[in-house]
Amino acid sequence: MHDARLDNNTLHLSRIFDAPRERVFDAWVNRDQFVRWMCPPGVEITLCEVDARRGGAWRIDGRNEQGVFASSGVYLEVARPERLVFTWAHHADGDYSRTRGHETTVRVELRALGERTELTLIHGPFTDAEDFACHDEGWVGSFDKLIAFLGRAA
Repeated sequence: MHDARLDNNTLHLSRIFDAPRERVFDAWVNRDQFVRWMCPPGVEITLCEVDARRGGAWRIDGRNEQGVFASSGVYLEVARPERLVFTWAHHADGDYSRTRGHETTVRVELRALGERTELTLIHGPFTDAEDFACHDEGWVGSFDKLIAFLGRAA
């Protein structure tokens, strides 16, 4: 069970991970770790770039049953190990030369709970309930993969 709600077209998710805050933070900012858990099951990431510093960019290419996709953004805030804030937008037809779609902001807050970490993700605003639901499903699947990843040695 996860906590998700649509509040002013913004997704709020909370999850507790059985790993120290530094380790969870590293999974978000280290390219080799990020590529292993980002995106829900059934999605293959074919390109991943992470430059986790204020003003740095990130991007992922991938494919699933529906076809190819490309997403990118810029880091607005990187406060190790408690917070990341970055923009997020999809590129039409998985093509970076095409105009980016509606841009949202992702805020990741990490709170230490001893050797565990509470992660709160705030993502939005979305244009409609369908976009909200797709991202909710995507983040839940990604977090399930992150739980499995954090259970292994880095």
